Amino acid sequence: MNRTIATSRNYYWLHTLIYFLLTFGIGKISYSALPPMGMSVIGIFLGLLYGWTFIGFIWPSMFSIFMLGVCGFFPSPQDAFAHAFSQQLVVFMLLVLVFTAYCEQSGLNKKMSCWFLSRKMLVGHPWIFTFMVLLGSFVVSFLVDGNAVVFLVWNLMYSIFDEVGYKKGEPYPAFVLAGAAIAAILSFGCKPWGNVCILAIGALESATGGAYTVDYLTFMAVTVPICILFVTAYFLVMKYVFRPDVSKLMNLSDEYLARMRSELKLSLHEKTAALALLVFMLLMILPTFLSGEKGIAGFFGSFNFLSAVAIVLIALTLIKVEGKPLLDFDACARSGIHWHVFWITAAALPVSAAVSSEGAGITQWLGMLMNEYFQDTNVFVFLVLFSVIVNLATQLTHNVSLVLIAVPVAVQVSSSLGLNPLALTVLVVIAAACAYATPAASTVAAILFSNVDWIGVKNSFKAGFSAVIAGLIVLFVCGFPIIGAVYGFFL
Repeated sequence: MNRTIATSRNYYWLHTLIYFLLTFGIGKISYSALPPMGMSVIGIFLGLLYGWTFIGFIWPSMFSIFMLGVCGFFPSPQDAFAHAFSQQLVVFMLLVLVFTAYCEQSGLNKKMSCWFLSRKMLVGHPWIFTFMVLLGSFVVSFLVDGNAVVFLVWNLMYSIFDEVGYKKGEPYPAFVLAGAAIAAILSFGCKPWGNVCILAIGALESATGGAYTVDYLTFMAVTVPICILFVTAYFLVMKYVFRPDVSKLMNLSDEYLARMRSELKLSLHEKTAALALLVFMLLMILPTFLSGEKGIAGFFGSFNFLSAVAIVLIALTLIKVEGKPLLDFDACARSGIHWHVFWITAAALPVSAAVSSEGAGITQWLGMLMNEYFQDTNVFVFLVLFSVIVNLATQLTHNVSLVLIAVPVAVQVSSSLGLNPLALTVLVVIAAACAYATPAASTVAAILFSNVDWIGVKNSFKAGFSAVIAGLIVLFVCGFPIIGAVYGFFL
């Protein structure tokens, strides 16, 4: 055991050394196609990716922000930190984490999951039950934090498996549990308040100087159907390719489902949380319809994502029942705020801005390379190759990292080829949502691969890569027409 600990420490310091070599060393390399700042930014970016993968999220994020001030992208390190912490997307992320913790503590998350799993039509229809598990995981993850939903759905499924006689490691439980995690990850690609979409929207606005912004309702109208089709594609692969034994689900009794349904009645606290969630969703959507209006309508039309979550949290904190606020902000902050998420966001946005900046010249250089390679390529072929590349890339690095580099490059390429950067950004976001084939792809993917008892590493890879392939087929057949019809691929 002592040897294991010593080895772990040695690897930690080795990874730390490599991190510093990347962060400092690449900036010392002279390359004619890029200015010195560009090489420094590449070093900071690659060091950050390496640190996130092999070390952790907190101190590599802090040091990378610090280095943005040292390399000259910001006037000083303190300016770099001030910029990182003053971004409204970072503040929004913190407040959303508090709100999702409130929804979880209220019991609303569990009630929503139980509702999906306890429909009468599921009795005697194992494949309908299976699809409802996958769809329910997606829907609940869309509304709240997907990381928490995975554990919640898994715990519910464990009790069901025990009820009907499934054992750990059997194919059906393995692929259903993997599918629930995959569905949860896919939800990150269609909710504009999620960290993947937040970073993509921020990177798009930074790369275009604010010329392109995302309309949330339109964005969801495109991405939600595509992601649901991805979930459906995995379901079809599971049913017709994997073909696990579902006969034991015929033992799922009316009594068991009735017992689950009997627990669905919402308490006052849960009703309040449901109302708060509904108000939050409405406040996110209203600006789409009320933009430019005057009076009260104009007031709500001026809201953005930060205003929406702030007013909901203010109301929940302000209103007291029996002398206590509906929302215990301190308690929810302690349980809900994951500091690695905060530091990822705080570091990702300024690093993304540095990568896409004219002074660094990185996106221009990558765009030039892609333009040279694809200049005589059919647009449809380019879109197919671009989608395949970003989908495979997100399996090799954290999906947050993919967004950082892929969106600025997509913007650069789109301007050269006359394509709509919004459409390419949607392709990047969808690719970032397909981060489930390796444990490095996303946080939920790491959780998926860690379930060695019920799923196993082999089944995790099998489920993840089959979902990626099936998703790409769906994207080409159905996704491209949807994106083209709403956004248009050409300017």
